[in-house]
Parts: sequence; structure tokens; C-alpha cells
Amino acid sequence: WPRQKMPVSKAEAAEQLLFVLNHGFEGNLDRLSRDPGGNTSDGLAADRERAGTAVLANGERVDIFLSRVAQQGTGPAVWLVAADTVADIPRLYQRAGLPELERRLPKILTSASFGELQLWVPLALLGLVPLLYAVSKIFLWTIVEIYLLVFKWRGLSVPLRRSRGWRALSRPSAFLLTLALHRLISPLVGIPLLHRQYYSRTITILLLAGLVWWLWRLVDLVAERMRDRLLVDHPQTAQSVYVLGRRLFKGVALAIALLAGLAVFGVDLTATLAGLGIGGVALAFASQKTLENVFSGILVLSDRSIVVGDVCQIGQYTGEVVDVGLRSMQLRTVKRTVVYVPNGTLATMEVENLTRRDKFLFNPVVGLRYETTLEQLQRVTTDIRESLMTDVRVENATLRVRFVRFGAYSLDVEVFAYVNAADYPAFLGVQEELLMRIMGIVKYAGTGFAFPSQTMYMRPDSPELPELPIKMAD
Repeated sequence: WPRQKMPVSKAEAAEQLLFVLNHGFEGNLDRLSRDPGGNTSDGLAADRERAGTAVLANGERVDIFLSRVAQQGTGPAVWLVAADTVADIPRLYQRAGLPELERRLPKILTSASFGELQLWVPLALLGLVPLLYAVSKIFLWTIVEIYLLVFKWRGLSVPLRRSRGWRALSRPSAFLLTLALHRLISPLVGIPLLHRQYYSRTITILLLAGLVWWLWRLVDLVAERMRDRLLVDHPQTAQSVYVLGRRLFKGVALAIALLAGLAVFGVDLTATLAGLGIGGVALAFASQKTLENVFSGILVLSDRSIVVGDVCQIGQYTGEVVDVGLRSMQLRTVKRTVVYVPNGTLATMEVENLTRRDKFLFNPVVGLRYETTLEQLQRVTTDIRESLMTDVRVENATLRVRFVRFGAYSLDVEVFAYVNAADYPAFLGVQEELLMRIMGIVKYAGTGFAFPSQTMYMRPDSPELPELPIKMAD
């Protein structure tokens, strides 16, 4: 252990302070304020700053302070080690010592050097990496085994180890856990202060890189799951959504990691975030319609209210949906033209999805001639009702056949029924058959269908001749 026997010079005091800091300093020099005036929110005086803590061999912790000292002349003030800390250097040096691990190592490892480091320091730091990685893998494997045992005990089967998600996240998880354990054990190695800063920055960068790696793997898993869900209904859109989603979320994760890294290294992010905010507002205004269409497209795809192959009526257009993209939806009309509907407009319109019908409405109005007798009218309504009730394709619960009105030129009988059919072409076939059946019923009843007609009465000037009605068809 070092011993202090007599007052020391400034050079010796500096060497002693360096020894104390190399073997027991706790703190991050990158966290020190870059402001020439220091950190004014730490509760200390304006000309005083706390740099960190020195941990002595007996476990005592002593704060290391800096003071702002004005230079002679017109030069700016500089920050130096505080006077009370300088006065306490001899005592700190006497109570400081080598780490316990270092005192137990062979002399060849502590006397030989690699650059400015004792030989055992880089050997220990490098040797810990594979060891801690193996420990991390074993730890994660144990957690997974416990997880599986709990589910097996409950009678559930969860093949987590063989799942795609576990295989994708196991390596980055082990990498992050290895770095965390390495960072926790590194104080026992006794890295000198300057090299400790390099080590701390390296570990921080690696941790951020590992976190980005882990998030990117998670984004890939989520994007693949979204693509698998969209692949059935939107085969042409699934790949574009997959690529865009991956790039967007990976870019966000990388940006957050970069900002976190700058914050860890003491960079003031106020101006950076302000610039990003202004740029984001400008970008949002410039691409307002594009962003509106993209987000609306994501909502339409996630809601799955419209899928490829559906027949929809949107505004004045009716047709089959051929693609739902991130910017617009493509609708092929009965004229075989393609209408592009922007997703932003689609989100605010009323869309009638004809394919989603569970049954089809059969609702003709049978117009009989006014010459039809009451018996013929009753026979027509009764025969139509019985004919439809015996058809298994017609829903009997909602079926009704009623004489509803005296029309302008016909006696109107309304038929209201729901037909169960697989699709619209199948319904058209059933409807054709039912209409032909109604035609036969009307003919069998001895009446006929009315058509628009007018009756004109003409009276001649001579009173002897009778009035002759003339019936004219429209």
C-alpha cells in the first residue's frame, strides 16, 4: 500500500491523485457539463462542480470536486480540481490501494504491460467475453426451460425454443446480457481512468448497437406476421407493406439509438430535437396528402374491411377491388375500366361492400291488369306465396307476398323475400327461375301483366251517336 511520509510537491500530488482515480474513481466524465458556466441545477455553488466519487480500499467514498478559477489577465475562467480535494489528496492516497484481484495475481501479469495497461487488464477484459456469453446463453436457456415447464404443468404446449421468434431474438438477447454483465464486472479489473472512459464509451456504443439489433429482429418478426396475414387477401400489397413497415420502424429505432448515444456522451439534444421538430413539421405540411393516404391505407389494410376480390360500391362507381395499396385502392368497374380511389378519400366515404352480403333480397313488384278479378288476384298472391315457401333457397321467416296498392295502370303485388346464394351470379340464376315461375302463376290464374296505357273518351257533336272509348297504349 502507498504511504505518505512528508509533504509532496504539485507533481507528486498530481501523480497521487491519478493513482486514486485510476484505482477507485466512479463516475462518467462524459456527463460533465459542457457549459463554461457549469451545471447550475446540481444544487452546488455556481463555481463548483462534482466530477465523481473516489472509492478507497476500506470502502470509504469521497466526492471529487472541481472549481472554476479566473485566470490572470483577460483570459476565460478554467475549471481545476477544488482546493479542498487537493488538500485531501495525501489522505486519499494513503487509503487507496490496488484492487483485491490485482494483489492476488502473479507478478508477471501485473509487472508486464500492454501499451499503457498492465498485461492482465486486457487479457481479463477479452477473456471475460466468451465466458460471459456462455453464461448468458445458459441463463436464457434456463429461463426458457422454466417457461416451458410452467406451460407443460398447466397442460399447454408452447414450443418456444423451436419457434422463429426465439431463434431470431436469442442471439441479440445473449449479446445484450453479455455486455451488461461485462460492464458490471469491469470495476473489479481496475481499468485506469482514461482507458475506463474509452471502455465505457465502447460498451455504450455496443449496447446501443445490440439494442438496435434486437429491435430490428423484433421488427422483422412483426412485419413478417403482418405480411402473412395480408398475403391471402392482399397478395399484391403484402410485400410493399412488409418492406415499408420494416424500413420505417428500423429507421425509428436507429434514430432513437443515435439520440440516446449522443445524450450519453453529454451532447445537448435541445437544439437537435428542435431542428428535427421544425423539419418534421415542414415535411408533414409538404407531404400532408401523401401521409394521409399512407396512414389511411394502413388502417384499411389492418381493418380488412375491403379485400381484393370484393365487389363494392364507392360513390358512383361499382366494381371489383383488384388491389388495396398504401396510396390508393384500385376498383375495376363493369365497363372494365380501373378507378383509383385515394385512401384518404376512401377513409371518409361510405363504402358498400356487396360481397359481404349473407343473403340476397328478392323484391319484384308484380303489376296486374285492372281487368283482374278479386278471385284471380287472391289466387295469384296465394300461389306465389306457396311456391316460394316450398323453395329451400328462399328464407321463409321473412317471406311476404301482399297486394300493396292501386297503381296508375296496374294492381301492384309486392314480393319480399331473401334468397340464400353463394354469390351474386348464383343469385341471378335463382332470381331468373323465380321470376319465370311467377309469370306462369299469373298466366295460369287467367290474368296478365299490366303495361302503361291510357283510356281516352271521345264524344261527337251529334247527340245521337254514343260515346266511343278509345284505349291507347303508351
